[in-house]
Amino acid sequence: MFIRKLESVNAFVAVDFAEVPGTGVARLAPKVLQNGAKDLARSMTYALALLERQETGISAGINAQPEERSSAVAAFAKEVASWDIDFNLTPGMGIETGELAALGIPLQNDLVAVSAVAAAMAAMPRAATAAVMGSGIALDVELASADLTIVKSSDPASATCDLLFCSSKVGAIDHLAAARLGCSVLVPTGPLPLTARAVAVCRQRGITALPDFITTAGPLIADRQQAITTAASFVTEFLNHPDGPFLGACEKAESFLAEWQEHLPFGRPMAP
Repeated sequence: MFIRKLESVNAFVAVDFAEVPGTGVARLAPKVLQNGAKDLARSMTYALALLERQETGISAGINAQPEERSSAVAAFAKEVASWDIDFNLTPGMGIETGELAALGIPLQNDLVAVSAVAAAMAAMPRAATAAVMGSGIALDVELASADLTIVKSSDPASATCDLLFCSSKVGAIDHLAAARLGCSVLVPTGPLPLTARAVAVCRQRGITALPDFITTAGPLIADRQQAITTAASFVTEFLNHPDGPFLGACEKAESFLAEWQEHLPFGRPMAP
């Protein structure tokens, strides 16, 4: 993992592997933290590896005040497009659709909900209830199509339900939050909601914690039906892994990475 800084603007790209094409998200704020970008890049690397794509996960940060936003994004896109490596970056926080057109076709983020619900139902086919941390129109539509009853609660994490969909901030579910979860299956709809200790607590409590790099992989697959099939297939494959689906999926991704990288990345895709 390394940080490549830009020359024309206060920005950077976190890159997991050198000299290979990359896919990820670019974000803009007055201060985008490099460590957070590295974590996002690592999660993307594992998602790409499960899909057997010889690419690196990347994550970009543009540091700019609101009045500088447009010029900063334009300078960023122009400079990255001039690099001798193919980086496909999708607009994230602070960047509008179309502003990174020079950096490839943006990912279809509405497919996150598709892969997440498919993964959840594969983990618990008879699930009837769900709670949601965070929100989104696409997720609401998919939950309705799965005929799930939404449990309303001021504290969704502790709500008694079959499925908990979590799109909150990175590390939202730490070991303390995991200790009071009321769900049977935890389904990330955003990157890295779980810490390593939270994964362990879920395992101890018999809660199935699904990997975010499976549940949010829909945009990388880019086809609705294929996203459903692929997410469900991965969950079925890893659900009964001796160490749980999270570590099972990590091992599968690392097996693929070992086929074309001399060294595996240091650190698995979990929140610090």
